[in-house]
Amino acid sequence: MYAPNDLAIDLEKKFSTGFDVCRISKFAFEIYQRHGLEFTPPMDRILLLLMAMEEGEEFELTESEFLGLISELRTMD
Repeated sequence: MYAPNDLAIDLEKKFSTGFDVCRISKFAFEIYQRHGLEFTPPMDRILLLLMAMEEGEEFELTESEFLGLISELRTMD
């Protein structure tokens, strides 16, 4: 099972190379494809938010908001 903490770790690894909206959005889509049936509803919501960032500026999260989502994932375990 792909747990919220696993998702947080994967997102932190991707973030360690810098905050890039398109790169993080594409990475979220890869995770969604790989583990889609294993997500809890809150994990699903977070990934959908991240995937949508590539759809336009109105959907982009700030670096601070992104880090807040990672913190939220850490509290789900």
